[in-house]
Amino acid sequence: MKSYRAIALKLPELDCGVERLMALANLAHRGYRVEPPDLPKTVSIMLYRRRHELAFGTEPKRWLARTWFPLTTLRIGNGQKIGDGGAPVVLDFDRGVVKLRFICHAEVPMPKWAYDRVSEGGDVKFALLGLKRGKPHLALVAEREVELIQTNSVLVVDVNSWRHGVVWALIRDGKTTKWARVRPDLGYIERLYSEVVRLEHKYGKLERLGLHEGRDSKKLWRQIKQKRRRLYAYLRDFAQKAAHRLALKAVKRRAEVWIDDMLEESRRELIEEKLPSDLVKLYMLYLRRFINLLTNQLAWYGIPYRFKRLPSTVCPVCGSELTQLPDRTMVCQCGFREKRDLVPIRWALKYTSPP
Repeated sequence: MKSYRAIALKLPELDCGVERLMALANLAHRGYRVEPPDLPKTVSIMLYRRRHELAFGTEPKRWLARTWFPLTTLRIGNGQKIGDGGAPVVLDFDRGVVKLRFICHAEVPMPKWAYDRVSEGGDVKFALLGLKRGKPHLALVAEREVELIQTNSVLVVDVNSWRHGVVWALIRDGKTTKWARVRPDLGYIERLYSEVVRLEHKYGKLERLGLHEGRDSKKLWRQIKQKRRRLYAYLRDFAQKAAHRLALKAVKRRAEVWIDDMLEESRRELIEEKLPSDLVKLYMLYLRRFINLLTNQLAWYGIPYRFKRLPSTVCPVCGSELTQLPDRTMVCQCGFREKRDLVPIRWALKYTSPP
């Protein structure tokens, strides 16, 4: 079984018409052959002669969708060359650089990510060129042949909103040996969010007075965008690091992973707490990215996983509907009592216990 992992490297400004290349890749996806005479022959080679060797990524659903342009790679390591000699992307592990040639011209430092993937038995055979947030990026795609490992335990991952965190538990021989909650710094998030709201109110007053075109107003708007970017970047990086830590934990423990990803239930819970809608969106931000990153890395390491519904509002003892107390403790008429985030763990214990 083949598994894949990817990373996007930011490139300097390119003058090769990245949007045009992405449009050509879109057409190639749909079976059309277009060869503009002013573009290098390498373009048609990548799209048509070698298209069956390249992984295009997700097939575009719309005609105007931006489709990343596929490229082969030449890998250089220990003085040896592996891959396509005429590849537009050269990965020079000896010099520590990634070089883009023929179609576009650029050079960026080799990321540590590439060295790690190669050390794990992977190979970066192709890349993708495209725009990310309007800036040119090169996505390196590593592939690896893996076989699912034999597991001797279960790692349960209950995905809640960032406000209540991602709860995981390791179950072995029908017992919970360890559990913990993973969540970002809520104080930092709420302070930054409050600052953004305060600045937005200030900008709104200037806008109502017709003063939003002034120099001070533009400076204020730049501050708002900067703080938003800091907030989004913090949650994006946290999701990535949290997924990586859990994947490595599953590898170390040789544990099958059960993922409960009832995100809509988590969203409803936040709404019931009467939080501002923007804060609700913030607490749900990048959770789907977290799940995708986790499953991709589990597949890369050969860890079996599955999505399994583990209710947090149904009693694992008698099956009755649970009642929630103000401190998020769930109680049942049969006497069952547990914190809401640990109820799914009790369900997992029930499923893994011998009959």
